[in-house]
Amino acid sequence: MTKIELTKTVATFIVGAGTTKIVGGIVRHNTDPKNAADTVAIASATFVIGTMAANQTKQYTDALIDEAVSWWKTNVKK
Repeated sequence: MTKIELTKTVATFIVGAGTTKIVGGIVRHNTDPKNAADTVAIASATFVIGTMAANQTKQYTDALIDEAVSWWKTNVKK
């Protein structure tokens, strides 16, 4: 694994965990499950929404890292 791949993996983990926690908090504070089925549905939806958001943040952070590497190679490392 290259340094860039490692950086992307670490960034994905940190940002993904934070994103999922934020989504979970929003859902928990805005829903009121009445029974076990509601609880399962809310947990499932929280997981799916958190995963979707984490996938988008991964794409965004990977692009930022690629841009930074490109800038570095063009302007600093010669």
